[in-house]
Amino acid sequence: MMRVACVLALIALAVLIVTSVYLDGATATLFSFVGFPSLAAAMGLYVLHRWRAGAFHSTGNSRPSTR
Repeated sequence: MMRVACVLALIALAVLIVTSVYLDGATATLFSFVGFPSLAAAMGLYVLHRWRAGAFHSTGNSRPSTR
């Protein structure tokens, strides 16, 4: 899951670099329909992975206690 999130984030960064080099409407549309959704999916997959790992437990620890 983390590898998929990393690939999606790299796709978003590649589209962002292309957008910063060619400042026209076509690249802005490309970022709107490809770059931003892939970045959102990457962040969502990352949060889901960290949630399953126990990073958002209410005790503040990165892992739930085993008591």
